[in-house]
Formats: sequence, structure tokens, C-alpha cells
Amino acid sequence: MIQRKQTAFLALAVIFLVQLFVFPVYSFNKDGQSLLFYIYGLGQLNPDFFVLIALNVFSIFLLVAIIFLYKNRKNQLLLCKIATLLITGLIVAIFYFTENAKSLPELAGYTSEIRPMLVAPLAALVLVILANRAIKQDEELVRSADRLR
Repeated sequence: MIQRKQTAFLALAVIFLVQLFVFPVYSFNKDGQSLLFYIYGLGQLNPDFFVLIALNVFSIFLLVAIIFLYKNRKNQLLLCKIATLLITGLIVAIFYFTENAKSLPELAGYTSEIRPMLVAPLAALVLVILANRAIKQDEELVRSADRLR
């Protein structure tokens, strides 16, 4: 039964996390010049940001795996908790790397601005928590049906 509400929550969370690769989460502005901070670096791929990329990619793959484990709700619950931890780590890492980017010497004099896409990992976290609750409700429904037999 892939057409459950937790599938919709998890699919939306995947969409939010995929958008992190496309849209900037932070920007630095100075005299009309703008440097955009993506999860993979300041405009281009930077090896220092592989932690962010790895957390995001692993979270996306884990959420897709959770969607297709609909026959085993106990594993879904466990993997949802792991996904919650990964996305929380992604949020912390994004804030850590943006704060470190502010202190770079080449960004001296730039003003920082939060971009709307910074909300995406937070929205994904909320959606995974909602999916976890929906999976628990399904599990309770199955248990109550088993008691009636």
C-alpha cells in the first residue's frame, strides 16, 4: 500500500531535500555583487562541503527506501528515526558551514542574508516526523485489528 499518507509526507521531504542542490541557502552581498552559498560551496563544488552533500544524499536515499518498505512498518519506524537524526545533522552542518563561511577573509565586508531555501531541511524534518506518526497510527490500527480476530 504505497498510497498511504506517510508516502506523501516522505515524498515531499525528498523534494525539499533535492531542492537544496538547486537553490542557495545563504547569500553574501557587497556593492551589488552577490555570492551564493549552496550546500556544495560558494557557487562551485568545494571539497570542504562534502559532509553536507553526503548527509543530504544519504537522507534522500534513506527516505526513498522508507517509502518502498511499506510492508514492514517496524523497519519504517526505525529508519524514520535515523532519517530524523540525519536531517537534524544536516541542519546543524548547514548552520555550522554558513557561520564558518562568514569568517572567510575573501568575504570581509560582505553582508549575509538568509535565503528562503534554508527552510527546506526544516520542512523535511517536520514531514519525516509527521510520516513517523502516520506509520505508528497504521501499526496501532493493524494491532487492534489483530486483537479482534
